Parts: sequence; structure tokens; C-alpha cells
Amino acid sequence: MSGPRLLVAGGPDRDAVALAAALDRPGRICRAALPASLPDLLSAIPADVLIIPLFDLGGPGALPELLTRLDGVAAAAVFVADAGFTAASDGLRLLPGLAAAGIDTVLSLLDERDEAALHAQGNLAWKRTFLSGFSGLVVVCDNRRRVVWGNAPLVHRAGAEPAGMFCHAALHDRGEPCPWCPAAKVLAGDVVAMEIQSPLDGRYFSMTCTPLALPGQETHMLTLLIDVTERNMALARLHSLNRDLERRVAERTDVLAHQTEELAEANNRLVELDALKSGFLATVTHDLRTPLTSVLGFAKLVRREFLKEFMPFSDVSDKLRRKGTRIADNLRIIENEGERLTRLVNDFLDLSRIESGRLPWNDRRVDPAEVLRLAAEAVGGEFEQNERLALVVDVADSLPAVRLDPDRLVQVLVNLLTNAARHTREGVVTLGARQLPSGRLELRVDDTGPGIDEKDREHIFDKFYQARRDDTRPEKVRGSGLGLAICKHIVERYDGSIRAEGRKPHGTSFVVELPPAASSPAAPTSPSTRPSSTEPLLS
Repeated sequence: MSGPRLLVAGGPDRDAVALAAALDRPGRICRAALPASLPDLLSAIPADVLIIPLFDLGGPGALPELLTRLDGVAAAAVFVADAGFTAASDGLRLLPGLAAAGIDTVLSLLDERDEAALHAQGNLAWKRTFLSGFSGLVVVCDNRRRVVWGNAPLVHRAGAEPAGMFCHAALHDRGEPCPWCPAAKVLAGDVVAMEIQSPLDGRYFSMTCTPLALPGQETHMLTLLIDVTERNMALARLHSLNRDLERRVAERTDVLAHQTEELAEANNRLVELDALKSGFLATVTHDLRTPLTSVLGFAKLVRREFLKEFMPFSDVSDKLRRKGTRIADNLRIIENEGERLTRLVNDFLDLSRIESGRLPWNDRRVDPAEVLRLAAEAVGGEFEQNERLALVVDVADSLPAVRLDPDRLVQVLVNLLTNAARHTREGVVTLGARQLPSGRLELRVDDTGPGIDEKDREHIFDKFYQARRDDTRPEKVRGSGLGLAICKHIVERYDGSIRAEGRKPHGTSFVVELPPAASSPAAPTSPSTRPSSTEPLLS
């Protein structure tokens, strides 16, 4: 920076030379001989500091006229007097004699002013660059709504340089102020933000107006406008989609509510029909038990009497012997089918009572070993009929007591053992029991039969489902398809589980797990009643 320019007014040449030498600023000091020529001289030669030696201009009496002549001249005046000169401090800066140090102080302050001006110009430059690069519209207006400055997008919108135009004309091509114009509030010091729709093209703008204080001038208004038309259109589409979605949801909700009512009515009807079915089955099965008992009893009696009283006399002829044998076989078929029908009726009755909650449960603490002994004894006849099939009971020495109805647990084990005997031609059926690491009781029925297909294992606990086993003994009566379903109901009532394991042709295992009783274990069964471990019970 070159520094402030100096102008020395008045005084002989020696004063100008002395000043130049003292200030060490040669070539930057200009001299004017007469005060009357100061305004013209200042207009022709711009100066930052006007140095006036008063002792060459006639003393204090020359001040009023000099000040009048200097009125309106944009220069800082420094008045220099000799040591004996005094003057009233009318805002004048008096320096004693040719005090170069004092003048240097003034010049230093002016240097700082110039640096501040340059810094301000730099700030103004980057702010102008920022506002010029702003994609929206930027408008600076004076207090009469005239545009002082606008960025490139404003020039494009106005179609010409907007400086000097009214803001409503430059922005909206209006001949009068906009009805929403916030100029009064903004010029009073408020910041105003709003959204407007331009009458020029119907586009929507987010507008923010801020008061702008400029040095030495009245307050201006800075306005930023961002085009939000696309955003508003997207919001409108979104709101439309939301309304459409809400309408569809409401319609779907009404449909679902109607369907729910229909399903509730259908469910109530099904519950009623199920109750009627259960009642009907219970009544029918109960009414069938008496005649079935009679038919089965008479069939056994007739067959026994026939074999005892008539068969000995059939040896007189081959024809009579063949007829006698056929009659005995038919009576045996009646007996077997009667027993199967009796089991089916009993299973129906048990299942209907379980599902309806009318089956009595006599729960108590039970020693599992005793239950296994009773179950093994109950199926003894099944295994006695097949000399090639053995029943083995494998019971651990210490089993946790369980709390349940022992008759129902016997029913579960008898069902599983009967199934194993029915589907195993030869080999071993093992009834086992042990305590798992979790503390639960595990009961197992393992056979050496043909096994069960994996697809059948998913359904064998369904009512009336019977897995196909190619190796099923043809002479055995068929099951009812309800035994395993009843087992599942009973086991799950006591928070237990039942599952089938194994696959063809390696036999089948049915595994039952039950939780232990909450209190201390039951007393162990005496050795005389506990089955021996891994010892065949029946063969």
C-alpha cells in the first residue's frame, strides 16, 4: 500500500521542503500558496490529509474564514502552529511546530483505516461472490423499494440490469408494491420469512427478508428467494398419495372388519357344531358300549362252547370238520372285530372327553417305575402271541417323581407298546426310562420294526392318521388312528412332549418327556415290584 496522500497548504517553500524532509515522504507532498485556492486545489488533487501551517496564514483570526472555505472538502485537516500559538479546540487538531512525530501518528491512523477499508472490501467481495453464486434470487433494496443490487438469476428473471428498478417490477413485473410486501417490518428491524406465489409465472418461492445496515446510509432490505415449486408439487403428490393410501386402508379395514365378523360367526358356528359333534359322539359311543359288550361276550362264549362241545364230533367226516373249522374262524373274526370296535369306541369317548374338558384327572405324585411295570403287564398278552418278539424293560436306578394321573400315563405307554407290537414281526421292543441332565423324565419305546417314513412322522399324531408300514403283521388287527392323538393330548396336558424318531428300515422310537414333580422325589419302588434293568419281561 502506498500510504495516504498529503497536501500542504500555505507557507513558504522552505516549509514544504522541511515537511518533506521531516516526514521522509518525498514526492507525496503538494503545496498551495493561497488558502483561497484550497477547494479548487483539493478537487484537482485528491488528498487524504490537508496540513495547514497556521503561523503562515495570519494566526487565529484566519480560522473562521479558513473553516468556511474548507466546508464540504473530503480531507482530514491537521493545523500546525508554532510554539507560542494557542487556539480553542473547535474540533481542530493542533500540532506544535513542525512536529513530524504528531503528523506520523495521524498518518499511521490513516494507514490503519486504509487496511480496514481493504479488509472490508475483501469481505464485501466474497460476500458478493457468495450471493452471486447463490442459485436463488438475491435482491438488495433501499428504503424506497428500489433495487440497489441483484445477482445473476435476478438479472435473468428481470430481463435487464435490475439496479434502479422497483423490486416488485424486477421480481414479479408488477406496477405497484406486492400486497404481501414486508418492507415496513424489515426496515423497522424485523426478519420476515414467508412463502409466496409470484403472479409473473405462478411459481412458489420461499422468501426471507432481512434488514441490512450500511455505513452512513439508511437501512436497506436484503431478500433471498428460493424456488420451491417442485418441492410443493412433490409434497402435493405425496399428500395425494397419503390420502389415497388412507382411503384404501380405510376400505381394506372395513373389508377386514366385515370378514372378521363373518369369521367370528363361522367360528361360533363351528364351536357349536363341534360341541354337537362331541356330544353326539359321546352319546353314540356310550350307547354302543353296552351292545358291543354283549356281542363280544356272546361271541367269546359261543366260540368257546363250540370248540368244546361240537368240534370233537367233527372228525366223523372231512366235510363236517371243514365246516366246523370255518365256523370257529368266523367266531374268532367276530371276537377280534368286536374288540377292535370296542377300542375304537373307547378311544372316541376318551378323545371327546379330553377335548371337551370333561375327562376326570386324578393327579398325584407317582413313581415312574411303578407305572412302567403296570404298562408292561397290561400288554403282556400282545407279546405272548408272538414267540419271536420280546419285551425288555430298561429302567434307571433313580428316577424323578412326576405329578400326574397314573392311569393316563399307563394309557400312553400301553398305546405306544401296542403300536410297537403290532408293527414288529420279530425282534425286541424296549421300554426305557431315565432322568435327563435337565431334570426331566424321559420315557422311550424302541422297536426293531420297519420304521416310519419321515413324511409320516409329521402327521402320526393327527386324529385318524395311520402311517403305512410295509412290514405290518397282516394277522394283527388294525388300530383306530386315535391312539397317538390321545397320547399327545395327555402328555401335553402335563407340559410334556412326545415325538417319533428313527427312519426306515431301522425301527422306530417314541420319546416322551415330562417335567419332574415340584417337591421331593417319591419313595423308590421295592425291589420285588421294580422291573430289573435290561431283563426281558415277556418273550
